[in-house]
Amino acid sequence: MTEGIDYCFIYPKDDSTSVHIRLLDGKYKDTVFKYGKVKFKEENEQMYLLFAYDVLESVIDKPRKLEKDTDFKNYLGDLLVELMSNNIEQEIVDETGTDDIKEPNL
Repeated sequence: MTEGIDYCFIYPKDDSTSVHIRLLDGKYKDTVFKYGKVKFKEENEQMYLLFAYDVLESVIDKPRKLEKDTDFKNYLGDLLVELMSNNIEQEIVDETGTDDIKEPNL
């Protein structure tokens, strides 16, 4: 998924601590939501990603139906994993200041 093509971030003026996401393409196009609490749970030697979310607006007649839609939840889970992965990669580059091992900026 690509920012600007599949989704975009919305920064609400009335809540500086939240970021909303609008889906720009596919089955859930024009749905706006926000993630809540995110955590990892290990069970039977497998790691699970658990997350909460709120659907804020949608072109679907009953947005609450999305909360029970397994495909929608999996889509948001895939997006969350991608966002976290991108953020981790960004943090590694930002932490060292450069990706050139000859010129460390520590």
